[in-house]
Amino acid sequence: MNRPECVSLPTGSPIVPPARTVLCLGNFDGVHIAHRELIRTARDLRDRSFPGAACGVFCFRGLSSDLLSRTPPERLTSPGERLELFARAGAEIAFLAEFSELRDVSPRDFVRDVLLRDCGCVAVVCGFNYRFGKNAAGTPDDLRQTFGENVVVCPPVLSDGIPVSSTRIRALLRNGDADQAAVLLGRPYSVTSVVQHGKALGRRLGFPTVNQRFPEKGLIPKHGVYVTECLTGDGIYRGVSNVGVHPTVDGEQAPVNCETYLLGYTGDLYGKPVTVRFLRYLREERRFATVEELREQILRDTEIARAFPGEGKTPG
Repeated sequence: MNRPECVSLPTGSPIVPPARTVLCLGNFDGVHIAHRELIRTARDLRDRSFPGAACGVFCFRGLSSDLLSRTPPERLTSPGERLELFARAGAEIAFLAEFSELRDVSPRDFVRDVLLRDCGCVAVVCGFNYRFGKNAAGTPDDLRQTFGENVVVCPPVLSDGIPVSSTRIRALLRNGDADQAAVLLGRPYSVTSVVQHGKALGRRLGFPTVNQRFPEKGLIPKHGVYVTECLTGDGIYRGVSNVGVHPTVDGEQAPVNCETYLLGYTGDLYGKPVTVRFLRYLREERRFATVEELREQILRDTEIARAFPGEGKTPG
């Protein structure tokens, strides 16, 4: 069994593990508001009881469900985004382990050989439903046998009386509820990928667009049109994004992509990464009888996006 890799945040550069650590344990897909509460609690515990220790997280490189499920859920964050979000939440380091190497390790051996020996862990923070070790047999009580009072089990973070979870956020996004998903994430759901060449129909219609594929294993929100914010190398621009297969032009067999018109942008983004933040679902994707009908609808969508409050450059 290889040791988990210790990396600094947010760069992800490998480092020698610190002598003592206070660690948050979990999967952390999305690094949502409940995850950030774990990290805040860990920092408070470190500052109060172990001021010389490093505050960090222990997680798997992928998600445990990638190997445990025949149909694993799509991811809310890429590996690089997850590290950046850890750092923003206050973590200093991350231990990244391979789930395949730990899935058959007993809870006792995980605590002794991984947390204590490999990670220098002196205190842990986890969620109320955290399980670990072979067959998910380990519970916070098993952690207390070693760490005693230096185990903090955080209660659920509630929104509308329901625990915040990655599963709940995925369901919201699949239903097009970008607004509520942003509340639980603590930020808008976003996708970052390189701009590719499309069919240039948007340019011919007077609305030049950027075309992007969704990252492998990344969650694809409900098909349709959204008000978005787009982070480019030249700044943040308001956008109108279509998630889907462009039925007016391509029929229903085209691959799913994200096509965005950036209000007021005139540069060249081909081959460059752009981050699209999903703010508000506007309407379903549908097939128009003519290209001119499509153009008129894009005009209406653009006016809604132009008036939407928040960050993003728009033309006057």
